Amino acid sequence: MTTWRDQLHGASFRGVPFHVDSDSMPVGRRTQVHEYPQRDKPLVEDLGRVTREIKLAAFVIGEDFLVKRDDLLNALDKPGAGELIHPWYGRLMVTATGCSVSHERREGGMARFDLVFVEDGEKGFPAGVPNTARQLEESSESLLQSAIRRYKAAMAMVNRARLAVVVLQNGIAGVQMAIASELRQLTGLVGSVEALADMLINAPGNFSAMIRGQFSSIGGSRSTGYRWGPSSSDSAGGASAISAASSSIEADPEFASTVAGLPEADPVFASFTDSGRAIAGQVEQSRQLAAQVAAAAAVIQAGGGVAGGVETAAVVEAARELVRDALIVLAVRTAAAMPVVQAPAQLSGYPSLAQQVVSPIERPDVPVTADVVAVRDAIEAALVAAGQVSPHEHFEVLEVVRKQVRAHLTEVARAGVRLAEVTTQESLPAVVLAYQRYGDATRAGEIVTRNKVAHPGFLPVGTLAIAQE
Repeated sequence: MTTWRDQLHGASFRGVPFHVDSDSMPVGRRTQVHEYPQRDKPLVEDLGRVTREIKLAAFVIGEDFLVKRDDLLNALDKPGAGELIHPWYGRLMVTATGCSVSHERREGGMARFDLVFVEDGEKGFPAGVPNTARQLEESSESLLQSAIRRYKAAMAMVNRARLAVVVLQNGIAGVQMAIASELRQLTGLVGSVEALADMLINAPGNFSAMIRGQFSSIGGSRSTGYRWGPSSSDSAGGASAISAASSSIEADPEFASTVAGLPEADPVFASFTDSGRAIAGQVEQSRQLAAQVAAAAAVIQAGGGVAGGVETAAVVEAARELVRDALIVLAVRTAAAMPVVQAPAQLSGYPSLAQQVVSPIERPDVPVTADVVAVRDAIEAALVAAGQVSPHEHFEVLEVVRKQVRAHLTEVARAGVRLAEVTTQESLPAVVLAYQRYGDATRAGEIVTRNKVAHPGFLPVGTLAIAQE
């Protein structure tokens, strides 16, 4: 029969053995107690776990105790951390500090040590960690500004008196569909293709103000779009010409104030699942608009005729590109709102099923790595598609956004859980599989959603994708 003595480890430090009489080590938390007047109870502030200082009453003994003593003294004198084999705790990385050795004539052949070790902590200097979400927000703001500059420059060159109304309406049907799908708050202003065409013909500045007004600036304030002009960073020459042309496209003040009263498009994070679905829809709409822009550009390059004339084609292209970029900005800001979370700790035990019915287990919302990577790749594909039909200045802005998207969503995915496959031989209720796999029956909905099961009471027989933990 194995006893507790059989489970003890032979004590040593840096490979030098010794014997232990007794040990002690502080445990618990470091706290700061705050007491306030007129309050009966204090506030206890947690300052972290107490530093583990291991104290050992040790000795070496035998005919060669002097050699053993010198070996242990040499091990204690070496700088840096070393491996301590603790009789009760096993392997520990520690640093020796405050040790002492003593001899006593009555204890011939023995040397006693009072050993003090401190657990080894992480070494290094404080280093700044980039806020990838903030960087992504800033790059999305630059993309939005660049998109509006392009739109205003293009519309300033159009002779709107030559526009073919019917052809224009047919060309912007996809733009109207994208607005109705992903920017629903704007349907009160442009609820039909006819209304959108009328705005582009008679008040093109209102259209850019409408798009600009849906996104707050990085400082948290919201721009109405009125008298919005290119940034001061524009260089002289070609950029200044664009600035002068763009300044002629202004929003009506009354319309701008109306836009300011509409709900913002800036997303608020609710869950990783909801964010992924929203991004998928936004990216799909932007991809369709990018395909339409690329198809129109291919026709022009092939020398084909332009329906409705060059002026009409320019307005359709400007509207498509602005809404396409606005949808990308919306998808990027939805991604930026996804937090970088800590991976959940493995639960040491699970309550019974009856207890879970009364008090379900609460687990933090953690992303699935594969889902985040899929979202990242989809946004990158949309940015690449937009860059293929963009001038060099706008392409550079798109590239910056693409790199920031990859950096942020890679950090989000790093803390996510990975998927595993489980094969069932019979149809089971999702709650049964969740309890068998995780010990947590409340995760049944997670299995149903991921595998698109028609009924949670009847999982299909075969291979199912579920989280590893």
